[in-house]
Amino acid sequence: MRLADIHCHILPYVDDGAEHIEEMEALLTSAVEQGIEVICATPHLRHGMFESTDADIIRQYRRACDLIEERDLPIRLFLSREYFCDDAFLERLHQNSLIPMGFGSILLSEFSGRYSAVMIEGYLKKILDAGSTPLIAHVERYGCLDEEWIGRFVSMGAMIQINAGSVLGREGHRQKKLCWELMRHDLVHVVASDAHDPSFRPNELGLCANKIEHKLGQAYAKKVLWDGPVEILSLSKGE
Repeated sequence: MRLADIHCHILPYVDDGAEHIEEMEALLTSAVEQGIEVICATPHLRHGMFESTDADIIRQYRRACDLIEERDLPIRLFLSREYFCDDAFLERLHQNSLIPMGFGSILLSEFSGRYSAVMIEGYLKKILDAGSTPLIAHVERYGCLDEEWIGRFVSMGAMIQINAGSVLGREGHRQKKLCWELMRHDLVHVVASDAHDPSFRPNELGLCANKIEHKLGQAYAKKVLWDGPVEILSLSKGE
């Protein structure tokens, strides 16, 4: 099965993902071994925590592109960011100084575990009102959200991403259960790795793909692991 991974932290020196070039290379090699053909690197941007500039991440993105070319890896690499929703993010949103995913207007949006569902809904409305579409990062992590709230967000126009590790049970029973419930009720647009490093938060998208295909069928697995991601990047499914 062809795979696209549009939430991962493979770029070194910019957040809590890959610490150096060697880790980035290991993550890229692992991706190829799993059949991942398209990757969107999404370094964090969070005021007071992860503040690498866009220039910083573009520099590392170009290094990654050079490595892919030098190694002749069969990967098409894109660049965006995982945006933490706070006042600093809203300011950038209104200034139109964000890097959307691929060629579209979709923003990978992260929230604090301390936010209420109503607060998250408020940020989603502001993103939508600004003409962008929020892709909620690892929605299963937010303890305030259940299937009803997530369905409400989808009805608003938000999109939903869940982590491969959560689907596999790496983050606990509640998150695993919610992921499978969301998939069975067709409330997931993307499953992604959220990989940070080769050891502690590795890329397990291939293993996850096998589990989803076994339980929900090949067509559904393709939908959330290839068709959905490439549509978000505004690519043709056949590319």
